[in-house]
Amino acid sequence: MKPKQIERLKSSFKMLEPFCDTVAARFYGNLFRMKPELKKRFEIVDITTQGSLVMQALSVLVNGIQDQEALRPILANLGYQHASYGVKPENYDVAIEALLMAFRDTLGEQFDPELEVVWQQMLIKVTTVMIEGGHYLTNRKASEASQTRASKVVNATLDNYLARFLPKDDYDRTETDANADPDPVIEGMPQTFTVEFVGDGQVEATPFQSLLDISVNAGIAHASECGGRGKCTTCRVVVLEGLENCLHRTKPEARMAKIKGFPPELRIACQARVVGPVKVRRLVHDSTDIKEAMVSHRNSEGREMNLAVLFADIRGFTKFAEDNLPYDIVHALNRYFNAVGLIIDKHEGFIDKYMGDGVMALFGLNPKRAEHPCVDAVNAAVGMLCSLREVNEYMSAYLGHEFRIGIGIDFGTVVMGEIGFNLRKQFTAIGDTVNIASRLESETKNQEADILVSDSVRRALPNGVCRYGHSIEVALKGKSGFHTAHEVLIPVDFQVQQ
Repeated sequence: MKPKQIERLKSSFKMLEPFCDTVAARFYGNLFRMKPELKKRFEIVDITTQGSLVMQALSVLVNGIQDQEALRPILANLGYQHASYGVKPENYDVAIEALLMAFRDTLGEQFDPELEVVWQQMLIKVTTVMIEGGHYLTNRKASEASQTRASKVVNATLDNYLARFLPKDDYDRTETDANADPDPVIEGMPQTFTVEFVGDGQVEATPFQSLLDISVNAGIAHASECGGRGKCTTCRVVVLEGLENCLHRTKPEARMAKIKGFPPELRIACQARVVGPVKVRRLVHDSTDIKEAMVSHRNSEGREMNLAVLFADIRGFTKFAEDNLPYDIVHALNRYFNAVGLIIDKHEGFIDKYMGDGVMALFGLNPKRAEHPCVDAVNAAVGMLCSLREVNEYMSAYLGHEFRIGIGIDFGTVVMGEIGFNLRKQFTAIGDTVNIASRLESETKNQEADILVSDSVRRALPNGVCRYGHSIEVALKGKSGFHTAHEVLIPVDFQVQQ
């Protein structure tokens, strides 16, 4: 292309840039009017975002037209993306005409026949490369996918009990175009930049490529069970730096992110397109990781939460078990767990697990709960001890034994997620807060206390919520240094509400 023609292309595009949204809307309006069957192909993408991508791509093409080899990776990826939508090679002639019509409608007489010919020649060259690159990438990705395809994604649902504590409308939140910041601005965008894959090296990339294409083109063994169509999450990455240089989630990625509960920095590489330098880390590395990613759902992904953790344990239970029949042991435990479970439930506690004669409960899972998790946890602990009176009346009358329990409570950050063997996983909490609550429960035996709470719990409790006994410095098993523990006393006149 002659220098004069290149200059006309650039100057005309500068005139079009202020009307990018209008041009994009007119282009797709013309395209769908001329080829109605194509509209269905684009239902999986957001047309506003797609129109923005078209204009951004045109900007890169016009500004880099003198270095066509550098543009080839961009065009190949655009071709592959359109091929994945179902766009056929013969559709490109219609697309060119639709775009030229949009230019004519926007610029009017300034878009003269000579300028139209220049644009047409460039677009024909561009679409030829897109078709060739699209064929190549489509065939290669199809081959890779057939070699490694695994089972379909299983979208497991929350069980009814857990769903009460993690309301769907809060737990499913993900970024949306309505609330998100606009896509990165194209002005001043580098034609090449570096993408760093932690542990795999740095790769030179061009704008609008997906992270998956960038890594695969560099020879990185990046998992992608669905062949890069946004139908699984095995190509997931965490963006450590440069999230602002990633375009917003496509509709397929937004859907999967909602199902999985992904935070903004966790992206699906086949859908995440970049326009500047980023630093990412792959999260799926081998066949075991792939299987885990394929069957996981929103609870499988670890997340941090601030919760109150309560541990309760029956003292001297081993002796009781030695002296009674198996039926009586199970019957007594179930009567006890039913009694304390009602109290935990009343104060919006989630029973995380049973450990023989022990129970672990979490407070604060439901973000809609107005009460502070520590208030709920301490009130539940006091209520559990009071409900034990009725249990012990029954136990004394029929089994000649009474239960006594110790309770420990801590408040802080925990990691939540489904953990365990694939056939038997459990939604649970892990972390230092869990460990301290368990150690405080064990310490109740040494201190002859019914309830011990940590310093973080006492600081979080409003005045008047409970009455305290002595405060002590204790060395907790497995923890360095000393920790302050506070005894919570049961009011003499406390009555369990039915």
